[in-house]
Amino acid sequence: MGITLVTVLAIFLVFLNMRGNGNALSQVKQVIRRSKYAQYEPFIISQMNLESGYITNTLSQPPLYNIFSMSAVRIRPTTQIDVYSNPQIDNNQLFGVYSSYKSATEDFLMYLDYVRIPLGLDCKSYNAFIVSKGYAVDPLYEEKLNAMCK
Repeated sequence: MGITLVTVLAIFLVFLNMRGNGNALSQVKQVIRRSKYAQYEPFIISQMNLESGYITNTLSQPPLYNIFSMSAVRIRPTTQIDVYSNPQIDNNQLFGVYSSYKSATEDFLMYLDYVRIPLGLDCKSYNAFIVSKGYAVDPLYEEKLNAMCK
């Protein structure tokens, strides 16, 4: 009886976690599809998955909702509502906090506007452009993103 209860509870918790991540992904896709960057949806989703560990890392979880691991914005317009730092993540770097996955995605699209990403790029050109703008500190970032191109 006890093992059955524990098993059912574990399955329920896994289902809830998957459902929450699915909801996050559907929110992200909805925002992208309504934007001028709809053609970049698979590239943006790949970038989000790389940044968030497929929506499992600390930054991507509520109440932070930072699925793109966006640093705290200092110059451009943003949807960030607060900042977060953790000594375990990038030496206490300040990261943005969002009110929702939708808000985080809107902010990422605002970033694309800010860096003036051209439309019509293929996957590897999109990745090269993002890296050229200093999006990530990982020297293998472009290579990792390119491995996700289909």
